[in-house]
Amino acid sequence: MRIDLTFDEARILALHGQPLPPVLTSLTCEDDTVYATVDLRKVPNPPAALRFAVALTPTVHAALRYESFADGVLDLRATATAAGLPVQRLLGFVEGPLRAALVKQGLPPDAVTLVTGDGDPIVRVRVAEVLAQRAPGLHVTALTFAGGRIVVDGAVDPSFRLA
Repeated sequence: MRIDLTFDEARILALHGQPLPPVLTSLTCEDDTVYATVDLRKVPNPPAALRFAVALTPTVHAALRYESFADGVLDLRATATAAGLPVQRLLGFVEGPLRAALVKQGLPPDAVTLVTGDGDPIVRVRVAEVLAQRAPGLHVTALTFAGGRIVVDGAVDPSFRLA
């Protein structure tokens, strides 16, 4: 099976027709990069450290660029700034609310992880784990993202169902 979608079509499917979460004020795409604006003031029940960060920089502008897909895991290279601070300085504030949002959506808390090291951090999406919960029987074997299009190759088991 092959699915070829524009970024906008994929966003609509991922959100199940719902609007963006209030914390995400914009989500656009150009070529192989997704641009997002996050309003940290709209994070529900923020921890104390995040409330402090919000006072300094309420908005984060991020760019996520496709890196690779292997073994059911999608890696996106992240660059972001907030009031001139690089994303590495903000990760400690973002990770807790990110995990809480995933759990609230019924996903595993480690469905999305932030990997730091040399250079810009990687946002790692465990696509296979998400599909195991949301669409059992659907298996992605390849995923590419270029030119504003997402191309997914996969297989569907007879047991496929949407959760």
